[in-house]
Amino acid sequence: MKTLISSRWHRIVTVPLSVLLMGAGLLFSGTASAQFDNDTIVGSPHDFSSQGWAQNTNSEICIVCHTPHNAISPADGPLWNRNASTVATYTLYNDTPPPGSDLQGTLFTQPSGVSKLCLSCHDGTIAVDSFGRNDDGTAFTTGTVYVDDLNENANIGDGVPAGTTGDLSNDHPVSFTFPANGADTEIETFALGLVNGVLPLFGADKMECATCHDVHATNTYDQLLRVDNGGSGLCLTCHIK
Repeated sequence: MKTLISSRWHRIVTVPLSVLLMGAGLLFSGTASAQFDNDTIVGSPHDFSSQGWAQNTNSEICIVCHTPHNAISPADGPLWNRNASTVATYTLYNDTPPPGSDLQGTLFTQPSGVSKLCLSCHDGTIAVDSFGRNDDGTAFTTGTVYVDDLNENANIGDGVPAGTTGDLSNDHPVSFTFPANGADTEIETFALGLVNGVLPLFGADKMECATCHDVHATNTYDQLLRVDNGGSGLCLTCHIK
């Protein structure tokens, strides 16, 4: 067994370890994906300690996103050490749900919460090596290395350093409230902030980027997925098909 803290209820939830060891993804695959051997952020795609960036002379891992001093500290990013995305309005996924669907009108919300933190790197507006503050709490370091410099497939906002579009129209919606239990017969139920006992919801039962991805690489698979997407395992965690 392993213990989780539910982000929705702030309660301790105990679930079988075998369930937690499942991985998840937004990409369809017919075979199981590789799981990280060390199950920690060390050596994961979010470990930038070997990049040699000037503001990280001690080769720290956490400092790229978090800092113990002079942090911004928004509610969704403890001791946050990065600027927010510069996109004011994103272009959203616009395939209208069928009439009568519980999701009708709820998908089309701007990214918020922890998803905004992910987009501060992944929409192409903020360089990955742009982090840290002066002692007076002003002026983030201006970086030059964008996420697509490190991984060309990691930029989901269709942005490039020369001009960001903020286009999320071909990406799975985030920051929408998950359907109430039983309200949509094609969507799995949730309890204590966990969809199907596996994927976490955030805030007011919202699906965010971190519902499918664990940024700290704890028992994750390729693309930091929480559930192995072999046989579309991630998709079927939420969608009844």
